[in-house]
Amino acid sequence: MLKRLSYLNILLAMAYLLLFITGDNFLLIAGICIVVAFNALVIKKIQEEGQFSLIHGGLGLCCLCFWAYLTLGCIHIVQSAVDHQYFTNVWGYLLPTGLFLLSILLHLFFCLRYFKNYQVSEN
Repeated sequence: MLKRLSYLNILLAMAYLLLFITGDNFLLIAGICIVVAFNALVIKKIQEEGQFSLIHGGLGLCCLCFWAYLTLGCIHIVQSAVDHQYFTNVWGYLLPTGLFLLSILLHLFFCLRYFKNYQVSEN
């Protein structure tokens, strides 16, 4: 499950990059690169059956910060849509972004659970 979710996260990150990055927003590009790097490292560790390292923890924390950044952006977009009443354009952004946010959060949850179970079974 975690491996499939990692591949899905990479696919959604690339789709998000292609769909919504039109300017030179460094935070979005860096966040997407971090999500892709974290998922690639998780896939590698699953295949090697290795332990969770400090690099994984740092990248996971960065993914969580990126998730919070995107969530805050979605909240601001919804608030603007309510203020200016342009709901037709909002759904085209919120649905793919919501799916991406859900995927990131589920991946972090399953990743934490997987590596926690791996450490317990190792002892």
